[in-house]
Amino acid sequence: MPTPTSSNRLTAKSGKLPACDPCRAIKLRCDHDKPVCSRCRERGRSADCTYRSRPFKRPSARAANWRRQENDPSHNSGVTADETVNPPAAFQYPNPGYLGSSSHTTFFDQLQVQKTAELGPTTEINSHPNPADDYIFDDTCIAKGADLILELHRDSLIPQFTQLFRRWIATGTNLALAGPLTTPCASTTSHLISNFDGTHASATTISKRLFYNSRCPLHPNHDTTLEQYCANFCGPHARWETLGLFCTAVCRASIDLTYAEPMYGSEQQRRKIQKLTLSYSDQFLDLCLPLDCMNDLQLFLTYENFISHSQVDGDQSYLSWRKLGDVAAALFALGYHQQQTESFRAAPAFLRDLRQAAFCRAYSADKNVSIFLGRPPRILRRFCHFYLPGDHDANSHEASRSPAVWLHTQKLDFATDSRWAGLCAILKDDILDLFTEDNYDERARRAWLIEADIQAQWLAVPRSCRLECGLKACDRRPVERDFMVNMKLNYLHVQFLLRLALVRPMSTEPDSELLEISLKMLGLVVETILLKDQIVNSGTSLVWKVAYYGLSAAGMICLTLVKRSFAIQSFTTSFSKIFQELSILAAEIERGTLVYIDSPNYALLARATQTIKAILDRMMTPSSDNTMVASDNRIEHPTASEQRETLDDGSWWLWDNTNLQEFELSFWHNLAGHPSLNQ
Repeated sequence: MPTPTSSNRLTAKSGKLPACDPCRAIKLRCDHDKPVCSRCRERGRSADCTYRSRPFKRPSARAANWRRQENDPSHNSGVTADETVNPPAAFQYPNPGYLGSSSHTTFFDQLQVQKTAELGPTTEINSHPNPADDYIFDDTCIAKGADLILELHRDSLIPQFTQLFRRWIATGTNLALAGPLTTPCASTTSHLISNFDGTHASATTISKRLFYNSRCPLHPNHDTTLEQYCANFCGPHARWETLGLFCTAVCRASIDLTYAEPMYGSEQQRRKIQKLTLSYSDQFLDLCLPLDCMNDLQLFLTYENFISHSQVDGDQSYLSWRKLGDVAAALFALGYHQQQTESFRAAPAFLRDLRQAAFCRAYSADKNVSIFLGRPPRILRRFCHFYLPGDHDANSHEASRSPAVWLHTQKLDFATDSRWAGLCAILKDDILDLFTEDNYDERARRAWLIEADIQAQWLAVPRSCRLECGLKACDRRPVERDFMVNMKLNYLHVQFLLRLALVRPMSTEPDSELLEISLKMLGLVVETILLKDQIVNSGTSLVWKVAYYGLSAAGMICLTLVKRSFAIQSFTTSFSKIFQELSILAAEIERGTLVYIDSPNYALLARATQTIKAILDRMMTPSSDNTMVASDNRIEHPTASEQRETLDDGSWWLWDNTNLQEFELSFWHNLAGHPSLNQ
């Protein structure tokens, strides 16, 4: 019990008297009467009415344990540990992550000052798990991890994976987001498995250690270097995320490298390796999630795992769609959609860049996949405040439609690609809003403002990063060529969506500007296909370029052709140019140089190819108009006016509403049923 002198000193310092232990424990007002307060006196707890010597500091675990033992009758009576009831294990409360201004925690935090003044200090619940609390790992989790370690060692997979990974990064590419971390992760994984003796006991020990390390929080400070940061999850501090990032990188390597003997020499073997490594990536990520310890490393793994699923399972796969939702959920849980917080700005520069790149890439993927599938986006800009990678100045402005500030010495790398992807996603976000505007005049007014911002953003990009000539004439490294193609296609696609938003419902006349943009976009995709051996995948695969950008452009061109098939000679755009681009696209898909029959996007591309070929055949034989059988079995050919009536009567129109319609599988099915293609 504190002396009167110490009590007066505490009162003078804090401005309030400490509550006794019983009143403090049940959070009731104490009248501070000594030696026993009135509440304890009334409740018959005079013996328990004690005051802490240091009331406004949390007691140490040792002192608290000593006090419990002193008050425990079983401890004083000499009862052995086996005869007593085991104390309950500590409760594991959920890790809430980032909580916004409307959350219940924020509301009660505002009342904390008043509550503390009235009731005295209360015990805080530590939301950061103690890495030593291994009691949360049940035998099932540890056994599952041990089985994975044993499998990797038994099949001698890691040496082959490491060789494939090194061959891949030698091309100049890497994971788009977690690239700076993959090499130390690969070295750690290789060392971990190669020094493993193959016994079940050792595998269990390794599994426990990986779980233990995965519970440890990553606490970089402003002066932390990349090497110091990697030391938190590499070497002796390896985590499940470390192994997950390595296997994800190997999966991407098998996607980019067509042949990698002796590991695989055929497409079937290659697909097997892709699915195997992606399965390991999934399992390592699944071991991390129950720990409820969301961190940067887990976010990077979640994003890269999603990208791999989109390339292995296909862009129309529900699993890929769900994985994208996991990325958005991780961003929000970490609070990276609100980048003005002190904790965000306190991170070292390289980590802030990675976090900002993670948001930009996830935001861009959310917009692109939503447009491709015709589904609502998950990440909406009006709820986000984010900055572009590389913007470290205290006076930097939030990312917006206003032209971004670029360095004239800007290098073509993943950070530059992420910056541009984030800016284009902002523009696409606002363009998507145009499709919900019923007033066409208002829609057009807003569209012209967006058009000005599109051009301003593109011109703000350094000339060294813009593709302003043919791809063949571009004298850059293969991976830099791919960066430039990505940026140019994204720019053209934003323009494409804007012109599409301005198409009037039930319009029968083609939009010349929309057709011109479509031809540019298709031309760049076709040129990329022809020069695919001179580029290196920088994060956006060639198949995605064809499926997302190429089919959008080809779909608009084909739709214009079938609408004007009754008067091809009046078509103002170069017929030879249209025929050439569509023919090359169809031929490359049909020959299997882009996708194989077991590839996930094969059905979409094959359906589009069939429709494109039917339209090309129709263009080459204009005299073979659609025929109809009359009642006397004579073959009748519909006249141009009759065919025009079929198109203008409103019975056939792919866009019979004002909603955005993308060029995925259903579009090509519908287009194949056009009256002019039914021979």
